[in-house]
Amino acid sequence: MQGKTIVFDSITVKREGGIAFDTWHQNHYVPSVLATGQLLNVQCYGSPLRATYLSVFESNASLAALHGVLPAPEHDAITATERHVAGFMNQQMAAGAIAPFRDAPILYPVLFSVPAAGEQDFNAWYDEEHLGILLRSPYWPMCRRFKIHKPAPGSWTHIALHYLSDLRALESKERDEARATPWRDKLATNDWFKGDYRVLYKFGARRTM
Repeated sequence: MQGKTIVFDSITVKREGGIAFDTWHQNHYVPSVLATGQLLNVQCYGSPLRATYLSVFESNASLAALHGVLPAPEHDAITATERHVAGFMNQQMAAGAIAPFRDAPILYPVLFSVPAAGEQDFNAWYDEEHLGILLRSPYWPMCRRFKIHKPAPGSWTHIALHYLSDLRALESKERDEARATPWRDKLATNDWFKGDYRVLYKFGARRTM
């Protein structure tokens, strides 16, 4: 089940954290967050390159309700944490795509820090042009977009969760085309138009119901 809000919960660990951290994360931490009763389910991903674990928790609770009620991760192997509570903006799916939200093996999150003055143009470009081109790739079935609730000053404000069936999506002609339009070139002249691009691989899912 998709929620109207998400908790984007990223944990980076020491590379020697190994099995002890994996066991703690899957058998203690994730269940403890789900046990708060505010969440519907979770999709878990990992990045060997970044030594990062990402949990995307789905919820129908209000954005305000999710702040301050979820347990913080505490483990000796943790070197950094990043948590964003974000509200659903919209989603787009490729023609013929079937349930890629749960099935896609690769998550490609892109985070931007967009000032209020640039938000209207940024959102229009992403929804009206950018995604339409990307979703023509046979390896790019879906994207969901969220706006971060109460971002810290200078922090990320928008999250795009791209669900990929194959890494060839990132080398496709459609991606090259989407990154070379006049509209994108105009936005790229802004200092804030510098996203954080991440590649993570799915390794687990849990539900509370």
